[in-house]
Amino acid sequence: MIVDAKGLIAGRLASKVAKLIINGENVNVINAEDAIVVGTKAAVMVKYQRRVLAAVKSNPHYGPKYSRIPDRIMRRMIRNMLPTTKRAKERIIERLMVHNKTPKEFAKEKAVVFEEFRCNERHPFMTMKEIALELGGTW
Repeated sequence: MIVDAKGLIAGRLASKVAKLIINGENVNVINAEDAIVVGTKAAVMVKYQRRVLAAVKSNPHYGPKYSRIPDRIMRRMIRNMLPTTKRAKERIIERLMVHNKTPKEFAKEKAVVFEEFRCNERHPFMTMKEIALELGGTW
């Protein structure tokens, strides 16, 4: 199944994709850089900068390493919604592929768009691409 993330709320989409891959379906998410995180720019960036800049005081090389690339941010969102058993999570996550743009092999195929997750234009939002660029990501 190919899912187009363009203009969709990232968290809701991640939840739906997590359910699909748990149920045994192979899912390819395309246009991850155009997925949306709802909130003001200040609120969203505080959340993501706190994660990316987290480091252990004794040795900053240790600690969680958060990616600054949109497809990896989306993949981590989906991964954190999976069961906590390590073996189960490893088996399930193999069914997921996330792409920043539409790859050539999926260009002619029909992608599924979950219209119920479309963002309302009244609310402030940021795309994953904007978040990644603010964090200093390059891809």
